Amino acid sequence: MRNYWGKASSNKGKDFQCHLLAYHSLDVTAVAAYWWDNHPVIRRLFLSQSNLTETEYRAWLLFFIALHDLGKFDIRFQCKADAVWLMLNPEQRGIMRPSFYECKGFDHGQAGLYWFVSDSQVGDSMDMGSLSALLGEPQEHPYASWLPWLEAVTGHHGWVIGHERVQDVTHVEYKDQLAADKAARIDWLNRLEALFLIPAGLSTQDCPPEKPALLAGFCSVSDWLGSWRTDDTFQFCADIYESADDLQAYFQQKYATDARIVLARSGLLNDSKSYTDISALLSEGYRPRQLQTLVNSLPVKPGLTIVEAPTGSGKTETAMAYAWRLLDAGLADSIVFALPTQATANAMLKRMPQYANHLFINPNVTLAHCNAKFNEDFQAISQSGSNIQHEEEAWAQCCQWLSQSRKRVFLGQIGVCTVDQVLVSVLPVKHRFIRGFGVGRSVLIIDEVHAYDSYMSGLLNQVLSDQFQSGGSAILLSATLPEPQKQKLVDAWSGESATTFPDVYPLVTWRDAAAPQFFDLEETPAQKPKPFSVQLQPMFLPDSLPDASLLNEIVQAARQDAQVCIICNLVDAAQQLYEQLKNMTDHQVLLFHARYTLVDRNQKEQNVLALFGPEGDRSTGRILVSTQVIEQSLNVDFDWLITQLCPADLLFQRLGRLHRFDWPVRPKAFSDPVATVLLPAETGFGRYQIIYANTRVMWKTRKRILALNGEPLHFPAAYRDWIKEVYNEKPDDDEPAWVIKACDEFEKDDLARRSKARNMLQQAKTIKPYSDDDENIRAVTRDGEMSLPVILYEQVGEGRALLDGQILEQLDELERAEALALNRINVPETWQGYFLEPQDDDGVIWLPMEQRGDEKMAPGKKCDWVYSTEVGMRKVPHPGIPKDFGNV
Repeated sequence: MRNYWGKASSNKGKDFQCHLLAYHSLDVTAVAAYWWDNHPVIRRLFLSQSNLTETEYRAWLLFFIALHDLGKFDIRFQCKADAVWLMLNPEQRGIMRPSFYECKGFDHGQAGLYWFVSDSQVGDSMDMGSLSALLGEPQEHPYASWLPWLEAVTGHHGWVIGHERVQDVTHVEYKDQLAADKAARIDWLNRLEALFLIPAGLSTQDCPPEKPALLAGFCSVSDWLGSWRTDDTFQFCADIYESADDLQAYFQQKYATDARIVLARSGLLNDSKSYTDISALLSEGYRPRQLQTLVNSLPVKPGLTIVEAPTGSGKTETAMAYAWRLLDAGLADSIVFALPTQATANAMLKRMPQYANHLFINPNVTLAHCNAKFNEDFQAISQSGSNIQHEEEAWAQCCQWLSQSRKRVFLGQIGVCTVDQVLVSVLPVKHRFIRGFGVGRSVLIIDEVHAYDSYMSGLLNQVLSDQFQSGGSAILLSATLPEPQKQKLVDAWSGESATTFPDVYPLVTWRDAAAPQFFDLEETPAQKPKPFSVQLQPMFLPDSLPDASLLNEIVQAARQDAQVCIICNLVDAAQQLYEQLKNMTDHQVLLFHARYTLVDRNQKEQNVLALFGPEGDRSTGRILVSTQVIEQSLNVDFDWLITQLCPADLLFQRLGRLHRFDWPVRPKAFSDPVATVLLPAETGFGRYQIIYANTRVMWKTRKRILALNGEPLHFPAAYRDWIKEVYNEKPDDDEPAWVIKACDEFEKDDLARRSKARNMLQQAKTIKPYSDDDENIRAVTRDGEMSLPVILYEQVGEGRALLDGQILEQLDELERAEALALNRINVPETWQGYFLEPQDDDGVIWLPMEQRGDEKMAPGKKCDWVYSTEVGMRKVPHPGIPKDFGNV
């Protein structure tokens, strides 16, 4: 056993160095031990699933983590560094060994699981047969209770596979070495028994407790940290140990020094500050109000919390304060805050530092979404330690370490992300259990929980179930949560419960394993949301687009210094409207949608927040034409809102941008909140029906708007009354046949989405996982939202010039990947057939453009493709081609 290496390196083929396998295994175990001993949250999460004492549980945990690289006791792994193997085993020179190609694809993780099952069989037969035949029924196997633990720890390189599906890895052509490898593995198991089990009064003849839900992630992160070789941690060592005492001494040394250092640098042991009161999280001079006053009444126990309250009522501060109470009670050690879009995640990131400094000592705040590494705020945070000296140097290293990988974002004190990054924890993506571990040890906060379709909701339900199983907590936020969806979320937590929800609003629903509890403001009427009203003005217009009269009104409003927003359901409609308005006024007209390069979209987003946010310039009127990107969580305010028809819950989200701030003065004509809702003059909902396919919800929303008959819409009552009625699945008596027919199609599609979610969750247990990259994450987390990536470039003498001026051929591999991410545009997949250029092997269309004035242009089928930083990507139909061809 002393002849096996675990880590190896060389200097350009010379001066081979190695770290013995036993030492590396103990390095990782020392990290796990120090982490366990110094982190009460980790201990609570693991022990909550067992009746063992801390000493007994710790012994089993360290024993199995020390077995994580059991598969490296195999000649095919050892010969991956053949020179190192011969350095440790000089007698092997001249003896046939596996070739480079035999070793290259060897998976020591799966091999470790296979060899454990094989080695534990009675007898030494070389004909192992299939693993299922070897194993037999689990209860017949002497180590059956070990199998879930071994599956978890041997999957530390990205894929936890069931023992019944591991392939036979027997290498019968090296029989002598096969026997030696087996003897080494058994020797190692016996030494670990002496190191960890026997001192706790246990042995290998005992059964371990049930495998903890977070084991795979805990082991994998311990392996990362135990492999963090620096000038003062985990240096290579090939010194041959003589006895168990030598191994014990090595383990204790690494525990006391190297493990302590790397865990301090990682930030995983940072403590939270003692809870004071939600007032600490509020702006100076503000006192808790509305549902914020309920925070101290909520149970200080792990559970699911659903917060329903109006836009602008302080849901974020409520969630953060309650999470702080749970942190202070030792029920979690971090916060993961998930939002529906990159724009909303970026906006939330800006708010987090002010909370983090109250909640944590030396906090780290991290960001995770497909383009997080290009977010300037995140880069500033992750690099903020560069000027910190001496005692705070470890904090700086922690920020940099956590920012190096999306997976690690879930290991910081506060991780801000898009919800798809959380959903990956239950999907067939490599290292999904890292995210699962990070989420499980955190208070998971999900904003705008109503915003996800049936497919994503099915995945989210599994996330909540896993969070319950791990002993964690979750807080879900929404202003407009339909009751059927709320029931599914409550049921997902800890099993079905026939719940009767109160009709009161705001409402906080809390559940652990028992029946839900409810918290409201009925006994404190002074804290109820202040009633307000919005005047809805329905207008029937062709294709729900403003006519000349309404366009003139919009321009006149800007001349009266009003901040006007028009929200369109489709990008091309927004682009068309923007061009019309821009030609009608000298006042500033802005356009905001998602069909830009990342560079241009980020700039657009910053401009919108700067002009219409809390510090916005209201000295002059301006007009914003936008799509749905404006409706969720962006902290902006308008005097007049014009929106195309959408479902009631999304309509209320859009209305949440109307008179959001208490400006002391507004234009006289807009002193009261007024919203104009554009309805289709035609029968049906036209092409918008593809975006919002639930025609029953659209019909009922339209019906409720018209039923107002000039009367104002009253909030907060409308949040409960409208949502409950609109999402009642029973059809109205006067529902037209076309609504019923389209709704039947929607329900079939909805059922298919739910089925796809179930299948995807099952695949996470059975198929080889996808690599953890942006395209795969999009593919597995967002059904029906597939887009077509397009890279625009101009051919110049030096090569392909991207939109930001970089020459692709002059970039190295890392620079190239970043440049492509910054310059990619996602367009509707329905446009695919109209490009002259085919997709490459990665599914990307490379579109050569020519400069035409301020725009870039390229020919297509039936259209020309046009891009500008002002309008974004659009198609201009050839003469005689309908303007909306190929649109969704």
